[in-house]
Amino acid sequence: MLEIFIELTNQIFWDGYAQQLAQENPAGFQMEFNDFLNSYQC
Repeated sequence: MLEIFIELTNQIFWDGYAQQLAQENPAGFQMEFNDFLNSYQC
């Protein structure tokens, strides 16, 4: 699911967005990833 999250956010924002967010704001990255998991997990 992490790979899908990274691919999706890169398509929505810009290429490298997820990696930049993870480096600059790890807590924000985790929050967005958790929201993604809660919204799209089957």
